[in-house]
Amino acid sequence: MAAFLAAQMPSDASLRLTCDAAGSVGSKSSMSSCSPSQQARQTLSHLESLRTNKQYASLRDAADMAVESVTSQQMSLRDANVFFSRLVVAVFPDIGYLEIIRRPSLWTA
Repeated sequence: MAAFLAAQMPSDASLRLTCDAAGSVGSKSSMSSCSPSQQARQTLSHLESLRTNKQYASLRDAADMAVESVTSQQMSLRDANVFFSRLVVAVFPDIGYLEIIRRPSLWTA
């Protein structure tokens, strides 16, 4: 979760609220003056290291999904609830009482 949130806060102190906002961690373009923050790069690096750490082998699929979401230029801060529900499903697939988190549509009243 920390890596996703950090990825949505570029170095220019703005927030990535739309998928076309500058400063994405996954962006290969250096045309923009807005770049990912050092914290975003560092938390992404930590998240990527989980994929090869033997202690977290059972969570490899969850780590892969998280890295994909964090580096996706299509994800923004507005997609945090989608990311969170995907993460919950990946880490806790069989826990019934988390159904409220798995379906973000239930979050709105």
